[in-house]
Amino acid sequence: MTTRPTADRRGTIRLIGQCVIEGPNRATGGWGTDTWALLGLLAEHRSALLTKAMAGDKLWPEAAAPNDRFAGLLKATRAKMCEALGMPGNYGRVVIQFKGGAGYRINPDLYGCDVWQIRDLLAAAAVATGLEKTTALTAAVNLYTGPYLPDVPHPWARQTADALNRGIVQALAQLADLEEHPELEAGHLEHATELDAVAEHLYRRRMDVYARLGRTQAVHYCYDELREQLRTRGRKPSTKTEQIYREIIDSE
Repeated sequence: MTTRPTADRRGTIRLIGQCVIEGPNRATGGWGTDTWALLGLLAEHRSALLTKAMAGDKLWPEAAAPNDRFAGLLKATRAKMCEALGMPGNYGRVVIQFKGGAGYRINPDLYGCDVWQIRDLLAAAAVATGLEKTTALTAAVNLYTGPYLPDVPHPWARQTADALNRGIVQALAQLADLEEHPELEAGHLEHATELDAVAEHLYRRRMDVYARLGRTQAVHYCYDELREQLRTRGRKPSTKTEQIYREIIDSE
């Protein structure tokens, strides 16, 4: 049974902003949380193997015998992945491989994953310079269409989602650093604070850019936005933020 697809048969597992499996045959989604949680765990084990015991502990931490549920979930997930590729259901062991009697992985010859694409782009940007860096960062940001694993409530999923979100916020801050046009710089910072609503250092940078553009009302709006976001969390702007805001306003 071959594992090498033709170019038009490769599928994509999307776990960012939505949960869907795309293939040349169809795009499928709307299943229960367990399916997406399993695919999320497999995505996080791109360079390792996911064992049955590990999957059971992560998916059903309160269950007395979680491994009893794994076989059925794995079979159903494999069938859905085969369906998206237009492959017979008996190819399930090809789309999700069991390697060396040790654990499971997504077959990278048959499926890619959007979170892999983003992480590869961020890694490439980290060692690139100039236009190559900007291009990689921009591509990563554009692929980030919403939270990672949005339908998976498990703590491990929320932690990995938060880490990816921080990576995109950092990418936007880097794009702002590299941007020569203040309006576009402000746009990157606005996007970054949408994703991290209490990142005071980014709000301070926004206020500075607005001041350079002569947009006094935008400075006020930015400060009020931060203050409201912090208020809902029982906090106030830092002394440094207050000082920068007052300096900008007093200079007008």
